[in-house]
Amino acid sequence: MKTVIRQIPATPAGGRLIALSDIHGYVRYLKGLLEKIRFSLSDTLVIIGDLIEKGPESLATVRFVLDLIAQGYSVSVSMGNVEMSRLADLIGTNAESDKRFLHVLQYDSTVWKHGLFLDMMDELGISPADVSAGVPALKQTLLKHYRREIDWLWNLPTVLTAGNFLFAHAGVPTDDLNLLRETEAWECLKRDAFLREDVRFTRYVVTGHWPVSLYRSDIDSMRPIYDAEKRIIAIDGGCALKAGAQLNALILPADAQDMRQARFEYYDPFPVIAAGYPQKGRPATIHMRYFDCSVDVLEEMDDLVLLRHQSTGRIFPAPKYLLYHRPGKPVQCDDYSDALLEVKAGDLLSVVKETSIGQIVKKDGELGWYLKEDFPRKEAFFP
Repeated sequence: MKTVIRQIPATPAGGRLIALSDIHGYVRYLKGLLEKIRFSLSDTLVIIGDLIEKGPESLATVRFVLDLIAQGYSVSVSMGNVEMSRLADLIGTNAESDKRFLHVLQYDSTVWKHGLFLDMMDELGISPADVSAGVPALKQTLLKHYRREIDWLWNLPTVLTAGNFLFAHAGVPTDDLNLLRETEAWECLKRDAFLREDVRFTRYVVTGHWPVSLYRSDIDSMRPIYDAEKRIIAIDGGCALKAGAQLNALILPADAQDMRQARFEYYDPFPVIAAGYPQKGRPATIHMRYFDCSVDVLEEMDDLVLLRHQSTGRIFPAPKYLLYHRPGKPVQCDDYSDALLEVKAGDLLSVVKETSIGQIVKKDGELGWYLKEDFPRKEAFFP
């Protein structure tokens, strides 16, 4: 499938261009963010792919966006890699697409517990355990009952443009629109670590796909990243993938031509506290990412574990809830950083997780520990 480029209408006078990405079925984050930034009929909303999968309400997220459009809001959505791959399996009529479709159902059921097809089946009263022998019939049932949602998703463009800004889910091989139209769509939908590519653009390229926290090892930060030299803005805050995830928005005033006029906003649902005492910061000695997360369990301590990272030998403490097991693989640890945040008394902190030794909190989008003031093993665990 070739890249499809769609131009976004000019933002009305007094309105804003608002870009966000990778909602992944977290419709409550989307609603919370739009309420926080006071999204209005004079604004233009751009969603850069991956509306669905992994999170708890994929079908509800699609319907909410369609309802916004029906109510007259200016909303433009581009394709993400999950929309492309999932719908290709659904629409495909050969044995290979049926096999992939069944695998998606099984994987989503066991790993994510959620997904667009699972949401549809749940609404129709169909159990995933009942479909292994009737995949073609199930696919036809979903196509029949959810034609509106499926057709809309399948016809999303690959790339959106507005003035000097270009929006693509995972990045682009070029910002020359004539050349870009000749590329395969997948080149814009699945480009891991796009910020690390040796590229320079004349337009501003706004992208999601890779959570921004994966780009750094010293801190675990959900804040958007702007590379001024490359003219790339990465905004994926890790919805459904990170414990301290947030939904980020790039906000541009009408007819903005460069990043000097931009600001960022975000939403998360975590409770906020005022720090009661200061804490000296310390950079992470370990930053676990999904592509290198195998560990050995050395000690269990109530809700904590002492772990050894298999690839580096680094020993570190982590909350026990981050551990998971998959058949045929070592014990693995979810994305995690052991950094201590620099905190002043009175600082506002979002509490992501309470533990026996303190809290995992977020300050200005950066995730780390805020330890109990009297934690006796602080020096041993966090040297």
